Amino acid sequence: MQSQIKSDAQLNFDPDHGAVMAPLVLWGPYLWARGNSPRKLDGLVWTESSVRADRLHPNEAGTRKTTAHRLNFFKTNEGTSRWFLKPGEKAQVTPLPK
Repeated sequence: MQSQIKSDAQLNFDPDHGAVMAPLVLWGPYLWARGNSPRKLDGLVWTESSVRADRLHPNEAGTRKTTAHRLNFFKTNEGTSRWFLKPGEKAQVTPLPK
């Protein structure tokens, strides 16, 4: 994926930039976590206070957590920060609610 982001011709997906050699690789924030066990990557947890009674969908507090997580992804990811932030703007990471 990094090679495609850096415009490797062998991974070109855009016909405006030459022969199409590969599909477009897309990615996004990873929101899955194992309940109260913090993820090694970033410490994300989903507690009972973050989800609805179905234990699957976020409630209002969980929606705030999801929103902060997605904003942090767009601000700090190498592929998204280039178009999400204003030129020269530094990413200010939002702390995730518990």
